[in-house]
Amino acid sequence: MSQFVTQMHRTKYRDSVKLALQQKDSRLLKTVTVVPGSGELMKLDDLIGEADYYKKQSRHADTQYVDTPHDGRWIAMPDPIVYADLVDKEDKLASGIDIEGAYVRAGSAAIGRGTDAEIITGIFSTAQTGLKGTILTPFDGNNVVPVNEGGGGNVGLTIKKLNAANEILRANDVDLDEEELWMPITAKQNSDLLGQIETVNKDYGATGAEITNGMVRKLFGFNFAHIELSNPRLKEAAALSLTGGGYRKVPFYPKSGIYGVMWEELFSSIDQLPTKHFSAQVYARRQVAATRSEEGKVGYIECLEA
Repeated sequence: MSQFVTQMHRTKYRDSVKLALQQKDSRLLKTVTVVPGSGELMKLDDLIGEADYYKKQSRHADTQYVDTPHDGRWIAMPDPIVYADLVDKEDKLASGIDIEGAYVRAGSAAIGRGTDAEIITGIFSTAQTGLKGTILTPFDGNNVVPVNEGGGGNVGLTIKKLNAANEILRANDVDLDEEELWMPITAKQNSDLLGQIETVNKDYGATGAEITNGMVRKLFGFNFAHIELSNPRLKEAAALSLTGGGYRKVPFYPKSGIYGVMWEELFSSIDQLPTKHFSAQVYARRQVAATRSEEGKVGYIECLEA
């Protein structure tokens, strides 16, 4: 085999994957706040809690000091998300690294799914908090809308449940006038909402609904990201979106409620491997993790999917 892996191939593949990710990246990356990562353990925020006040009751009184609570939000450097395959023909490689090429599509899709899996994990898993990141803070069970919310038994996603989610955020002092709210939903929840909108109000605009191609994009202040949370290609993250009773956990949060931390946005390369009879290795990698920024900003709705 000729030495067909050139810098031109590497550059074309890198640029094609980068462009493909710009056009169609992770389903959930647009819903979170993306920040650069550094180090093995990174401090994201110094959280200043709610402080009390007092009234000055006499002239020349001594200043009194309140005990303002402090907390930290941390995230550990994750293992990278990797896509790699072998190509043994020059013409096959050349056709596969165009913007619509098979290896570009496969690589960008794998990177996108891996990113979604990391975000789902960050939404539901324990968060590292405290002054040194040594405290593990679980998901706040007070921010859960039960499967039977609104009465009438266990049901899927309803407008009453959207209202309950909205109420949780407002009760936690989330500024809904300023925040961009997101809710990842599956095809089943999309169908549930379409039926609700048609039943409650024929004039979709009155509910704030935006619907395109049969997909609910916005309703009652929530933007919807459409993703199949049970996709087995999300690996271990898929199980995190189910309750012990088998109900779907539909998360809701403002964009500021989830950090997506990028240690490496994209690395890609094509190399010839002597140990593989000089086949070309097509390779792409991203290093990203996610975590809740504040417990009061993230909740989920239990939904029946039967």
